[in-house]
Amino acid sequence: MINTVSAVSLGLVILAGGRSSRMGRDKAALPWRGATLLTDLLLRSQAVAFDEIVVSANRPPDLSALPPELTARIRVVADDCQDCGPLGGMEASFRACSCSYCLVLSVDLPFYDFSPVKQILPKLAQMPPVDLFLPMSESRPQPLAAVYRRGPALEAVQAALNAGKRRVLSIADALTVRILDDAGAPILYENVNTPSAYKAALAIDANRRRAVPIVSLSAARSGDGKTSLAAQVIAELTRRGYAVAYVKSTHHRRCREKKGSDTDRALQAGAVQALLCGPDDVAAGEGKEDALLRLTQQTAADIAIVESRSHGLFPVLYLTNDAPPIRQHDVTAIIGNISNADAACRWFSPDQLDALCSYILYVTTS
Repeated sequence: MINTVSAVSLGLVILAGGRSSRMGRDKAALPWRGATLLTDLLLRSQAVAFDEIVVSANRPPDLSALPPELTARIRVVADDCQDCGPLGGMEASFRACSCSYCLVLSVDLPFYDFSPVKQILPKLAQMPPVDLFLPMSESRPQPLAAVYRRGPALEAVQAALNAGKRRVLSIADALTVRILDDAGAPILYENVNTPSAYKAALAIDANRRRAVPIVSLSAARSGDGKTSLAAQVIAELTRRGYAVAYVKSTHHRRCREKKGSDTDRALQAGAVQALLCGPDDVAAGEGKEDALLRLTQQTAADIAIVESRSHGLFPVLYLTNDAPPIRQHDVTAIIGNISNADAACRWFSPDQLDALCSYILYVTTS
């Protein structure tokens, strides 16, 4: 915990009242790390000694999973200006708060770790007043992960709403702004606006808990091109400087390595290790997925590629031109020449190898 400087006070505003139209469901209530996006963000906020916590929500959020002492500090406010986007939530929250400064966060920032505000906080009382500390991440401003001086910001928000403006950055011209170029890793500002972005975030979070991050290649049938694609992916990731392991799920017993086999093709493509996982490789009391996970974690690799028709480990990249994915909750991306790709997943055509490998690196190394 860190203490606020006595000359200033800092509040936390979480904007959780959006319509979530692109997600199709309430983003604040999405499951995340055994909690929800909202409650997990509130739990992480305890890393900073905020003087006040305000949640902007147009329906009562479920805070029952939070510690009672944290729940007691949270004030939930609804927008007075309906359908005004984030500015409506900011206006209601700034009015409800009495702090001199407010950190404003969108609820859909699952990887925000509060490190930027920790760097700002000790300096607030020692510098001339700044109305907006605006992080820049990969040349993009992040106004929904920024620190605002509450009084001037409230006036600017109200003026913008009265003028019919809805963009958050429309208030910047009325404020003194300090750009924060070194504002933490880009992943801090990755938001979850769509089902495919949510699945990618779940994949990143799962891989962060693994010694060796994983992606699986799966398909409905044998012969659908999993091994050929795996070899292409291994070759490209190797070219980009990553050590890649390959683990092949098989139903055959007492498998032997031989020239031209799937594991041999993976090694020829540049894999640092290529392993088979058959029935004889599954320990007593162990499931096939558990065995695959164990083998991937024993490899000396930066990334492990698992090839399996039905036992792939999350996240799964699914090859198909027509058949619906099996175990759809595990599928984060679909690879195929189909026009009706699942909107809940990223979609790649088979010839988009560069984009596919960039996606694999995103969910394994972020």
